[in-house]
Amino acid sequence: MSSLAETISSALRAVGPATEDRLRDIVADFDGLNLTDEERLAAIATTVAATASTHHGRHKSVYLDAVRTWSLEIAQELKPAPLRLRFTADVERIADAAEILINGVDSLIELMGAMGTRTQDRLVTELALVSRLLGQVDANAIHMTLGAVDRALAGKSFRAGAVVMVPVRETTALIGREADLELLQPRGCA
Repeated sequence: MSSLAETISSALRAVGPATEDRLRDIVADFDGLNLTDEERLAAIATTVAATASTHHGRHKSVYLDAVRTWSLEIAQELKPAPLRLRFTADVERIADAAEILINGVDSLIELMGAMGTRTQDRLVTELALVSRLLGQVDANAIHMTLGAVDRALAGKSFRAGAVVMVPVRETTALIGREADLELLQPRGCA
């Protein structure tokens, strides 16, 4: 992770203390909601989908690959515990949390644009935010989250800000012999 950490540190030095403070505020506001693991993942998925469609239209797949790669690298370093699914997710809490993140990303982009920040540094800062949040879960959860984002973005009715649920509970259910494997959602990675 040292090269990733160096890349992020370099970009944060380039964007300046105001942007770095804003980044911390966004994370603190999000963490302050005290979301369950399932709600947290859905809020992050909603944010990634909205950001990909709003700010990376022609390059969605490249953006999602970067989020996946950075999140997996962070998770490999942090070695987070598997998700805990104790409570049912509340869609309103997810929407509120996603709104904080989406508005936060938009305000970061606006702030960096007003400061004349290089596109590369803007992109690294944006990726650092979502990858840091997504990297706090295990690799299976990262793959499930970005799979849910892919499916949401592929839907004709997708609109930025629509809640993207991550099917984490489906992976805990046993699969019967009569299950049609073609219809099952991916269950992470091996």
